[in-house]
Amino acid sequence: MDGQSREVTRAEPVSREGPAPWTVLVYVDRVLAGPGTAFYSTLALAGKARELAGLGTVEVAVAGAGTTLSPTREPRRIEATLASLANQARIERDRAGDRLSAPPSDAQADRQLDEILAFVAPRHPPGPHVLFLVAEGSEMTPAPAAAFRRAADLLASRGWVVVPIALRPDSPGAPVAPQSEVDIFREGAASSGHSNGGPPRLPPGRAPRKSTLAFPRVVDLFTDPRIGTLHTLASITAGTVIGYDVQLPALLEELPRRWTVWISEPAPAGEGGLHALTVKLPGRKATARAPAWLP
Repeated sequence: MDGQSREVTRAEPVSREGPAPWTVLVYVDRVLAGPGTAFYSTLALAGKARELAGLGTVEVAVAGAGTTLSPTREPRRIEATLASLANQARIERDRAGDRLSAPPSDAQADRQLDEILAFVAPRHPPGPHVLFLVAEGSEMTPAPAAAFRRAADLLASRGWVVVPIALRPDSPGAPVAPQSEVDIFREGAASSGHSNGGPPRLPPGRAPRKSTLAFPRVVDLFTDPRIGTLHTLASITAGTVIGYDVQLPALLEELPRRWTVWISEPAPAGEGGLHALTVKLPGRKATARAPAWLP
């Protein structure tokens, strides 16, 4: 934290807080998201209503209109609300035909981000909380880069995991065979230089996990400069960008497996009141996904 090592005093999986500890906010911004993106994204979320409710309470809001579904754990109500928003976006998309909607100006994007921050400001969920933001991104030119970075910093400091959703209608590509956990495990053992016996085996019950990185366009998504602003929101808040529907089930399975980590209390933060945070994994040259800032 702030470039100094801090002692981890406690760590436990999020699931220890109860069967459904998450607070879920689905926020649809029709200024930042065109009708096509809004349609495909809300339709995909409607199809995962049961899984969303399995995480915890779900609230649905639309920029400019406020809450359209108060916090609930009823999958049917969640599905109906999101399906209704998808239908509205579909009608608008069909009416537009081949006409492309103009992207928001830098000033418009800045105002929309301020509206998101104002909406979440009075909300202080006690447990983990995730914001599914239906919005399109843009390249990281100076003005939007600064606005999205500021919003990401504030959302991270308030504990929000931001998952921007800008679903695309095209295919993520044919899956290729990724390196399995078996291969990774064997390579790790081979680096130790042992030469006796056969190849090591994974511990019982550790079947290789499937990965959305098997889809080539999902991989391309992470380096797509056209959504650089969305990557800023996701990376700083320990979220991820969803561009294809194959990513959504994997994310909804992964969120309950996250951990909460407590560290020794730092000294008061300097100007700005935020502490920079990086979580490194012991024994590995890697960092864990974690918010970049703490209050």
